[in-house]
Amino acid sequence: MKNYSVFFLLVFSLLAAQPVLAQRNQSGDRPERKLTGIVMDGTINKPMVGANVQIKTLADSLLRGTVTDGQGKFELVRPDIPQVKIEITFIGYQKISKVHSFRDPNDLGTFVLQEDTKELGEVLIEGQVPVGEQRGDTTSFNANAFKTMENAQAEDLIRKMPGITMQGGQLQAQGEAVQRVLVDGREFFGSDPSIALRNLPADAIERVEVLDQRSDQSRLTGFDDGNYTKTINIILREDRKNGQFGRVYAGYGTDDRYSAGGSLNFFSGDRRFSILGLTNNVNQQNFSSQDLAGVTANSSGGGRGGFRGGGGRWGGGNNNFFVGNDIGIIQTNAIGLNYSDKWGKKVNVTGSYFFNNTNNTLQQITNEERIISETQSQFYQENLINSVDNYNHRANARIEADLNEKNSIIITPSLSFQNNKTFSDRDALTLGNEGDSLSALRSISDAETKAFNVSNNITYRYKFDKPRRTLSTDISTTWNNRDQLSDLTAASRDYNRNLLDTTIQRTDALNDGFNYRVNVTLTEPLGEKAMGTFGYQVANNKTMADQKTRVFNEENLPVLDTALSNEFNNKFITQRLRSGYAYNNNGYSINLNLDYQFARLDNEAFFPTEGVFKRDFNNILPSANINFRNRETGFSWRIRYRTDTDEPSVSELQNVINNQNPLNLRVGNPSLGQSYNHNIFANIAKVNLEKSKTFFTFINYSATSNFIGNSTFVATQDTLINGEVLLRPGGQISQPVNLDGNWRVRAFATYGMPIPKLKLQFNTNTRLGFNRTPGLINGEKNINDNIDISQGITISSNISKNVDFSVSTTGTYTIVNSSLQANLDQNYYIQESNIRLYFSPNNGKLFVGNNINNMLYSGLSEGFDQSVWLWNIEGGFRFAKNNKAELKVVIFDLLNQNNSISRTISDVAITDVFTNVLTRYGMLTFTYIIGNFKEPEPDDSPWRRMRPGGGRTW
Repeated sequence: MKNYSVFFLLVFSLLAAQPVLAQRNQSGDRPERKLTGIVMDGTINKPMVGANVQIKTLADSLLRGTVTDGQGKFELVRPDIPQVKIEITFIGYQKISKVHSFRDPNDLGTFVLQEDTKELGEVLIEGQVPVGEQRGDTTSFNANAFKTMENAQAEDLIRKMPGITMQGGQLQAQGEAVQRVLVDGREFFGSDPSIALRNLPADAIERVEVLDQRSDQSRLTGFDDGNYTKTINIILREDRKNGQFGRVYAGYGTDDRYSAGGSLNFFSGDRRFSILGLTNNVNQQNFSSQDLAGVTANSSGGGRGGFRGGGGRWGGGNNNFFVGNDIGIIQTNAIGLNYSDKWGKKVNVTGSYFFNNTNNTLQQITNEERIISETQSQFYQENLINSVDNYNHRANARIEADLNEKNSIIITPSLSFQNNKTFSDRDALTLGNEGDSLSALRSISDAETKAFNVSNNITYRYKFDKPRRTLSTDISTTWNNRDQLSDLTAASRDYNRNLLDTTIQRTDALNDGFNYRVNVTLTEPLGEKAMGTFGYQVANNKTMADQKTRVFNEENLPVLDTALSNEFNNKFITQRLRSGYAYNNNGYSINLNLDYQFARLDNEAFFPTEGVFKRDFNNILPSANINFRNRETGFSWRIRYRTDTDEPSVSELQNVINNQNPLNLRVGNPSLGQSYNHNIFANIAKVNLEKSKTFFTFINYSATSNFIGNSTFVATQDTLINGEVLLRPGGQISQPVNLDGNWRVRAFATYGMPIPKLKLQFNTNTRLGFNRTPGLINGEKNINDNIDISQGITISSNISKNVDFSVSTTGTYTIVNSSLQANLDQNYYIQESNIRLYFSPNNGKLFVGNNINNMLYSGLSEGFDQSVWLWNIEGGFRFAKNNKAELKVVIFDLLNQNNSISRTISDVAITDVFTNVLTRYGMLTFTYIIGNFKEPEPDDSPWRRMRPGGGRTW
């Protein structure tokens, strides 16, 4: 802690001198200038959509570019140099060039493009659309620069863009998980990133922005508080903002496989309404797993701080072709509604409702090696049959209102209800070092869980008469309730003494929680380019847990088991004094914050014993954020340092034994304290518009003191837990404890460049990771070090919508070291390769597609090392006007080899899991594309004027 404080104070002292030094440059600063204009088609005298507008140096070096919208309009930020050249082009039309000086007006007027009528015989005209531009922390990609197949979805387009990948079914941008997808800056079905990507057509998209979105309070006040969300913002084409579009589909196949659904969008300027739905039994989803709590079975390995590697989940796809990317066999029924509008000139409203029902049936085989000491290990084997039936309703809204020139407010309510039924049949065996049987288990459990969550956040800002002086409040409240009734029937055998234990029990567990957070912030200008902030925050997280377990005796009467029952209240109260300083000048942005936080952990136990556990914490929480951007070169970098605390959850504090798996018990720890986290993030981005090259890299280091890890006891003989629960040899019990020595490092770099002569795009990405996880095993400290080295290469076509292919491969080598067993070799290698080909020989009418995946596993446990092929094939034809109707045949998993393999590494064990997935079937599917658009009408509203090239800040 002392070293980090010295580091922060040194950085603070060095940066504090910047305002003084920068005063010399103030007189030379010029305000940001935006050039605007209109491009007309001289042949038909109408606005020209999609004309290329570029700003170049007089020596023809490209500086910035955009395309005209549905009204022929464009807007660009002018580089800060004396003279630039404006060039306007469109294939088949004569080029227009104009020199613009600082003294010239910002409104360039109207440009009329005349058709190029020169007869030169057969001439091949090639033009390269700029791939995008870098504006500070926002990378904006031009959708016209990427070719996709006929009737492609947004997901197909976005995955072609440099730095955007799909890892384990999760969308990542520049190496970080995408947490939110917006449409024209507005939420689309809440913050679920999957719905927009899988329900918006690719040809409706004009630009795609990748950015770190700041918090609501930060955007209202203009002061960067260091809270970011990796976000993709989809900008729709102007000619798609008035009309109806979408698709409907239905298919039926072998083994009674079926899939039907659709999405409809009704857009009229700012007013937008969308409806979507689906029903299928082929593992297809258009929403995230946040609505599927409890779908997967509880694994036997790892606890908090675990690491997941590998996985054979095949992802992605278009037109329901590439499905089955989830473990188990899933039936899904879902329907959703989304509404967005602008009420008057000052209020933006979005709201959505979503319902889904999923039924998942899976079978898992688990091999786990548990480390006990330097010379001793145990081996756990498990067969599991699990089924989950889940019903989920969720609704959310967002209201943004500029009440007047001084008052603004943002309100974001949300609520969700869930009913979850789970059935598990587990057969397990524990072996000793020599392969001798120690214990066995057969258990059947049945549980029903009902839960709801209601939350609301209100952000309010008041502007004083003095510029940049603001007072803002941020109030957040959440109420959640979880009620679970579960039954367990289990029999376990001790092989050493040939003893059999049986358990029949029923557990009723109730968790009721309420938390609030109130934050008040004052911003004050400190000169023309600096700002200070002062604030106070108070928060309280209160949870009540009540668990009663009754065991049926020999007379089949329920008897309360005090060892498995508990009543417990938890309060975690924090108060924080906040101070900050921000400075902006010549592309530099510097934000420094220094907070003091007082926290009190107040726990009270009522049953089976009474007790009070109180602990106070005093922390200094520094943070810093330094940004630089060069608008002319597209080069930017950022360094961010943050500290925060993490309080234990009520399940980690509750001193009650969870025996749903009698060979793997868990118990809470009421004496847990909060952890303290340090995080340093640095990244560099470079977008070369002239050569369409992109480069992103980052390194992230984080360390946690008082880390909440696991203390695990592995029984080698009969052991009585809490004086009442008997743990047989081969069983284990784990408890969360505070430990030091946890730290992690991640590094990522991606580079993309076109191969113009072949019309290909080349992308490569490199990942390095190190994770050190401490734990206690039978009282001895064990340090698990995991090193990941990953290299990926992708070559994708950018030829036309009729020819589309890609070849990619990513190999990951993981090095695993355990301090208790330093000589244990658990290194492993996983490589995923993919070949995708789509071909339409007659301009979209007939088409064929192939997707071949290979997963290679090496270094896993016995029976898990293998090479798995997944070959999907489709073919069909399109008909009707503009190819709107489509009939196709799909064969999924042609070789019948699909499966899922994953490895989980914790401080205690290394666990390999094999899970059944969807296998071979054939399906005939009919799809119809809906599209009915109106000519865009002139609209001078502020919302419409926020073009992608206009320096918008989200």
